[in-house]
This record gives sequence, structure tokens and C-alpha cells, in this order.
Amino acid sequence: MAFSSVPAVLPHVKAGRLNALGVGSAKRSPALPDIPTIAEAGVPGYEYTTWFGIFAPARTSAPVVARLNAEIVQALRAPDINERFVSQGGDPAPSTSDELRRYMAAESARWTKTIKAAGIHKE
Repeated sequence: MAFSSVPAVLPHVKAGRLNALGVGSAKRSPALPDIPTIAEAGVPGYEYTTWFGIFAPARTSAPVVARLNAEIVQALRAPDINERFVSQGGDPAPSTSDELRRYMAAESARWTKTIKAAGIHKE
């Protein structure tokens, strides 16, 4: 048994080498539409996804960050690039640097709460 990202396991699921029991996202994966979410499969409220962000050094000027972001968003929204991500199990969700910052803060708070509730301590 393993928890992994859809892009990492998609070829193995399609080849029949792995049996997917559920996806961790809030909605079904377009790449595996017949596989239920874990919440649908009986764990209400479950949601965990792998996400990626692109970062620049802390002192990068706002205009440079804005330009990089605009170019990356444009690329991710290009039909051929978007379809390539989706066909490989990805779910591109371009955002602004402020949206990413808020998402990261929310994820940090969520997992801090989970770690504390589970009594997990660093070793």
C-alpha cells in the first residue's frame, strides 16, 4: 500500500500493475475518472494533494516576480501544455504569488493542527 501522486502512479494503474483505491483530492482526477475520492470511498472530509510551486529568491523585485508569474500562467493555460499535464495525471492550477502564499499558510496551519492532534514530535 502506498500514498503517492497521480502522475507518479498513473502509468502503473493504466497498465494494471497497481490497483488504485482512491484519490486524495476533493474531486476525482480527470486522468482516473472511475477512481473515487477517498472521501467518497468512506473517509469523509479527507483531502490531501501533492502540489508544486515555483519560487524565486526572497529579494527578487516585484516586477520580475510579476513577469515570471505571467509567463508561467500563460504557459500553463496553453492548450497543448495544459493537456500534457492533464494526460499525465496533473491538474494545473496557476495562481498569483499572493494566492500561493495564502495556500501555503493554510496548509501549514492545517498540518500543524494535525501533527499536534496526533502527538507527533520531531526526533
